[in-house]
Amino acid sequence: MIAFSFNGEELHPSSPEEVGRLLDRVEQAKEFELWAFAPNGRSLCMLRNDDDAWLMYLRQEGDSGFSSRSSVHRPGTATFRLCNGQVDEYPRSWCIDIEQCYKAMAYFFENAGAKPDWINWNED
Repeated sequence: MIAFSFNGEELHPSSPEEVGRLLDRVEQAKEFELWAFAPNGRSLCMLRNDDDAWLMYLRQEGDSGFSSRSSVHRPGTATFRLCNGQVDEYPRSWCIDIEQCYKAMAYFFENAGAKPDWINWNED
């Protein structure tokens, strides 16, 4: 079963409907760190700060993984607060549509940790 972590709080939805409710709850926060963990070691992370959000997909713990890329030019950087309070800065060119991030989280859940292919990924 896919487990989630929302700003450090572990959550264990058991159906697509429960994932939908979890994402509705997440949407209320404008700044967060959301992880989804599959039993096979794959994980998907979404970082959001207001209108900026991006994804990171890892094949296993310690993997350099993949990060999302925007299909439109987005100059500059955006800051994101991790659940441990650390603030990191990432290029806005990594940020994608927030709804696409939520769709990717639901897809990851429904497909046992598969990487959403419609996201423009960069292998890091």
